[in-house]
Amino acid sequence: MDYKKIYDNLMNDRLEKKSERLILKKEGFYFEGHHIIPKYKGGSGNSSRPKNNPNIVLLTAKEHFLAHQLLWRIYRDRPSALALHKMVSCNKNQKRIISSKDYEEARLAFRETNMGNQYGKGVKKVVSEEQKRKQSQIMKGRNTGENNPAKRESVRKKISDKLKGRKKSDTHIEKLKISNQKKPKIECPFCGILTNRLNSNKWHFNKCKLNPNMEERPTTNFIKNNNYGCKKIINIENNEVFQSVKEASIFFNVHPLTITRWIKNNIKVKYFI
Repeated sequence: MDYKKIYDNLMNDRLEKKSERLILKKEGFYFEGHHIIPKYKGGSGNSSRPKNNPNIVLLTAKEHFLAHQLLWRIYRDRPSALALHKMVSCNKNQKRIISSKDYEEARLAFRETNMGNQYGKGVKKVVSEEQKRKQSQIMKGRNTGENNPAKRESVRKKISDKLKGRKKSDTHIEKLKISNQKKPKIECPFCGILTNRLNSNKWHFNKCKLNPNMEERPTTNFIKNNNYGCKKIINIENNEVFQSVKEASIFFNVHPLTITRWIKNNIKVKYFI
């Protein structure tokens, strides 16, 4: 039997009825879009937008199944088998009643073209160098630099606003404590305090306040967020005014965080009003 001729006659006939079926579809009649030349054979168009594309026809559910059945019988390859097998399943908006004979043909087509495919059985898939090169070209620059959403100012602000004021649960705090206890401790040679590597690099050794050659310490987010660095401070004892936390810390020979703690507890210094 000449399946190619049957398929072509079906497509030509339904192509002539396309304009009529477009009107019927608007009135509520059910049709499905179909590629005359399949996309895997070089056909173009979107089956959900058939109006201005000569490669798309409107078929009834039965005709659509028949079309893919004919394509399988013509080409007998994996893409046509997968398309026919897909026609066996349907969603709530599709109306298909498949006979047991047609269902068997679809399942056997899928089985025939799927034989030898071992990738689902733990066999490693071999990717050619050409495919690797194509994937590399597609992925280059996708999420780097300005294309990285996490580095956009608007995205960072949204994340920051969402996390502000969020309190950690007691369980989370307890887990953090346990995790911190497991980290190896390092002793500072100047003050003798045992702390983890991150804190030791940030506040001890060359940056230790007892180190005579102490390097400048980083300004913490605590100071930045509360604007302590740009507010004037007054000495409670003698009403001497300091222009910043840093200036007050130099005068009292303490760390800036100590000044902020004094301000909060109203010890020695306070804001200049």
